[in-house]
Amino acid sequence: MREHVIPTRWTDFDALGHLTHAAYPVFLDEARDAYLAGTVGSFSDWPCVVAHVSIDYRAEIRYPAAEVTVRTGVEEVGWTSVTFTHEVVGPDGRLAATGKGVVVAFDPDSRSARPIGDAERARLVE
Repeated sequence: MREHVIPTRWTDFDALGHLTHAAYPVFLDEARDAYLAGTVGSFSDWPCVVAHVSIDYRAEIRYPAAEVTVRTGVEEVGWTSVTFTHEVVGPDGRLAATGKGVVVAFDPDSRSARPIGDAERARLVE
């Protein structure tokens, strides 16, 4: 799994003093983007669209946590899609959430899914 450290913002916290549920999808998206940029290239090199996101919240991360760490791995590479697994860890090292995300490789010209090539597949699962 690759780790991506993300600084929190004041607006990521809610009135109860913990990270709001709405911040987590943004964290997962940033971590997926970093994973893809480090393997197959930036969004302009490897365009994709999000097809699915699910999150299970396990423990709170309390204000004033300055950052979270998102661990991201590839669970499966399909014909046109990539399934990611995520773990969100607080500054104390405790697992706060787990998640999955699926992105579909996208062809901007045809506005549809495109096959993932063997070279891309190999880089995604290194």
